[in-house]
Amino acid sequence: MKEMKTFFVTLILLVSVFLTSCIDGGDDSSSSWDFFKYGTVVQSAFGTVAVYTDDGLTLTLSNPAVIKYTDGTYPTRVAGYYKLAAGETLQTGKTNYTVSFVTGNLIITKNFNQKPDTIKKSYSITSIDGYYIANSYATVFLSFPYKTANNVSFDMYTQRVGNDTLYVALNYTNGGSDDNSGSLVSQVPFSFKLPSNIEIQPKNDSIWVKVSAKGINGTLVGKARCKYMY
Repeated sequence: MKEMKTFFVTLILLVSVFLTSCIDGGDDSSSSWDFFKYGTVVQSAFGTVAVYTDDGLTLTLSNPAVIKYTDGTYPTRVAGYYKLAAGETLQTGKTNYTVSFVTGNLIITKNFNQKPDTIKKSYSITSIDGYYIANSYATVFLSFPYKTANNVSFDMYTQRVGNDTLYVALNYTNGGSDDNSGSLVSQVPFSFKLPSNIEIQPKNDSIWVKVSAKGINGTLVGKARCKYMY
């Protein structure tokens, strides 16, 4: 894992929170932040760093160095607590704000697996606790048992396409056990970048993305609708 420049980072498994790397911008008391958001980090050609939140806000960071890696790049996705800049207030209809990043976590992000036949293991998931699509990422919140926290990984891949629906599979690839023993973690978010140029027939410029996964008590499913922008 890349090292952060201004804070200590370690891969940890937070029970009932999520599997991420902790980012600390300093004061993380409740009075120091205004709201919490999931989002995608984007750096402009002019060097400005912003978080495009999954609910449609653009948050320009006044302290982007807090989330920068030592090689000068930034994480792809973050879950963070933000403080509005002086003079800024949340307003209905307003989508652009200047904020500081107070504290938060990296969201584990992967591309779709293009070679699912190379996946060797498939462990069972306890539950899919949430599932949605935003910023071209499918984000799924999972509860699952694990044996080794530092080796947990999941894969998502395309199964088939039917009319306006993309059917995808979620595979628990590493970190589990065949007998579903181990510690249980809940509601961990993982994000997967949707593939581009899908041969699909959008309906009203939107598609369904339906996910299925191997569950301890049977197949788990989830579905979400999103704008198809490719």
